[in-house]
Amino acid sequence: MKIFRWIAVAFSMYSKIPMPVFEWKEDDMSYSLAFFPLVGIVIGIPVIVINAIAPFNTLPAAVRIMLTMLIPLIVTGGFHADGFMDTEDALNSYAPVEKKLEILKDPNIGAFAVISLLKWMLVYAAALTAILLNEKTDFRILCVLGGGFVVSRSLSGLTSVLFRKAKKDGMLYEETRQNNKALTVISFIWLVAAAAAMIYALPVCGTAVILTFILYTIYYRYRIYKEFGGVTGDTAGFFLTTAEILSATVLAVIVYVL
Repeated sequence: MKIFRWIAVAFSMYSKIPMPVFEWKEDDMSYSLAFFPLVGIVIGIPVIVINAIAPFNTLPAAVRIMLTMLIPLIVTGGFHADGFMDTEDALNSYAPVEKKLEILKDPNIGAFAVISLLKWMLVYAAALTAILLNEKTDFRILCVLGGGFVVSRSLSGLTSVLFRKAKKDGMLYEETRQNNKALTVISFIWLVAAAAAMIYALPVCGTAVILTFILYTIYYRYRIYKEFGGVTGDTAGFFLTTAEILSATVLAVIVYVL
């Protein structure tokens, strides 16, 4: 029963999918990250279905591209995009670390947040267009694309647990202050399973996408430590959003070249 509670809490926190209402116990929130990748599966499956299974794959390409971009926002309610925008505002302020952390808490949206979101969404749209309009794109390539939503959430969980926290409060700190070993092991299992499935589906594309995630995670750690002194819930949303777009871009390039 505990596992079902933890899954329900994970979906309650990281998606807009209705879950049973119950009183959360002390350890419910601390295990939510362990089942965070399940949200990625819920996103990845309809992305694959829309683009690979009849009659959905007969929809006009423009419609499928827009739906592919829309599905993550519908499932999550834009939760991670909010963190991305807050982080972009802080990064573009070029202020001291303490001021940047204050900007993360500011509920107002700055111009840089809007500009950055538009820029990244255009890159994502271009990547999806290159993938979905390519005559070589098949079910295996779509599985690699869909698997990226699981990998991004697995890495988001791992980085949230293993990386230094920028502050000693907030949702991320509360989630990760207990059961770090268990969260690390479970998130790593999700990561390995998703990576193995993607590489099995298409070795070259799957490996390239996984390497993109790994290299970007290293860069993310360097930049977030430098800019904020550690990770926060908002920077986790920034990581997930940008990592998914970068991985889709690399997949588009590989599909086009090969």
